Amino acid sequence: MTRPRTAATPAALAALMAAALFASLTAASAAEPCATTVYYRLHDLATDRGARALYWRIVDAAKLVCPPEDPRKLWLLAQSSECQRQAIARTIAKIGSPRLAALYAHMRAQHG
Repeated sequence: MTRPRTAATPAALAALMAAALFASLTAASAAEPCATTVYYRLHDLATDRGARALYWRIVDAAKLVCPPEDPRKLWLLAQSSECQRQAIARTIAKIGSPRLAALYAHMRAQHG
């Protein structure tokens, strides 16, 4: 059962829209930018588990707004990875949660 999320995050939306614009300007295959909204409640950021869940939703949203990864086209793979990295970083910075920022720093240290 999924619980409804009550607070829209304009900061997350703005960051993902910026990533979509970047993606559309840099990827030849992108016809026009797309955006998605990541919803969360402040309660989600009160625990490590909630912060992890939100982090992975942000990662999934970044994959939606950036060019698709295609291992056969290395240049597109690099663009997609950079677009996703920027979208995730901007979104987390705009949310402003120390717990989420620490998780992001940990994930970046582990996976580069």
